[in-house]
Amino acid sequence: MSLLPDFEYRRPGTLKDAISLLSDYGEEAVLLAGGTALVPRLRLGLKRPNLVIDIKEMAEDLRYVKNEAGVLRVGCLSTIYEIKKNALIRDNYPSLHEAATLMASEDIQQRGTVGGNILQDTRCTYYNKSERWRKGFQSCFKIGGAICNAAKGGKKCLSVYSGDLAPALISLGASVCIMSSDGERELPLEDIFSGDGSAPFSLTGTDFLKEIILPIARKKGGYDKFRLRKSIDYPIANAAFSIDDEHHGRVVVGSSGPKPFIYDFSSPEELNKIPGRAYDDMRLINNMSFPPLYRKHLAKVLVERLIRRDIK
Repeated sequence: MSLLPDFEYRRPGTLKDAISLLSDYGEEAVLLAGGTALVPRLRLGLKRPNLVIDIKEMAEDLRYVKNEAGVLRVGCLSTIYEIKKNALIRDNYPSLHEAATLMASEDIQQRGTVGGNILQDTRCTYYNKSERWRKGFQSCFKIGGAICNAAKGGKKCLSVYSGDLAPALISLGASVCIMSSDGERELPLEDIFSGDGSAPFSLTGTDFLKEIILPIARKKGGYDKFRLRKSIDYPIANAAFSIDDEHHGRVVVGSSGPKPFIYDFSSPEELNKIPGRAYDDMRLINNMSFPPLYRKHLAKVLVERLIRRDIK
C-alpha cells in the first residue's frame, strides 16, 4: 500500500459541526470513525478527499445501544464488539448478534463501527488493487469510466456489497436515522442502497447516518457467511434470516451484487422456496475470488443451512 494522500483534517466536537462541514464540502469530504475500511482505501488511492472529518470525538453522543420506548436504538459509533457483547441484542436479535460475532478479528471488532460497516464501499477484483495495478486496465464504471472490466459489454457497475451487519439488520426490519443540514429523516435500511456499484448508496455527500432503529421483538433467526480467512477477509457469500412465531419473516442474501437480495415470506411453504429463488435471481460476474456459479451455490447452501438450523 502507498502513503496516505494529502488532505485537510478536521475533528469537530459536535454533530452540528460535523454536518456543517459535510454541507460545506459535500462529496469532497469523508467521515473517519474506526478507519478499518477507509484507511486502506485511502492508501490504495481509491478515495482522494479534500477533507477527512474525524468523528470519534462525538462518541459520547453517537456511541450507544439503548431500549427507548419499545425501540432499540444503536448509535453509529457503537463498535462491532459492543454489538457482539450486548445482552439485549444477543437475546432478541440472534442474526445481528451472529453477524457481529463472526466479523473479522476481535481487534477489528474493537475499532470498527456500526455506521462504517453499513456504509462500506462495494468491492471488485479489478478495483480493490493498487493504483499501479489498476493502470493495466481501462477505467471502469467504478472510477468514472465507461466499461466493466469483469463483464465485457456490461452496462453498469456490478461491484459487490460485502457488509456483514446490513443483511442481518434488514432481515430484522431495521430503519436508519439520517441527518443533514435540511433536518432529520427516518427510512428503511434497504432504501439506502441504490443497486449501482459505482455509487452504491442513495445518500448524498451531505447526509450523516446517525443511528439504527429496531423494534423490540424476540425472533428466531441467524446469520452465516463464507470467507477464505476468518480473521480479515470479506464474505464471499453471506445470508441472514429472521422469523417470528407466526412464520412471518425475511431472508436477506448479501455479497451477491451491489445491494442485498431481500425475500419476505409468510408461510413455511414460501420460506422453503427462497433458496432456489435466490439462486435463480443472482446474476453474478467474475469479479470476486471465486467463480460466479460457485458463489451462487454457496449463497443457496447458506440459506438452506440457516433455515434447517433455526426452524425446530
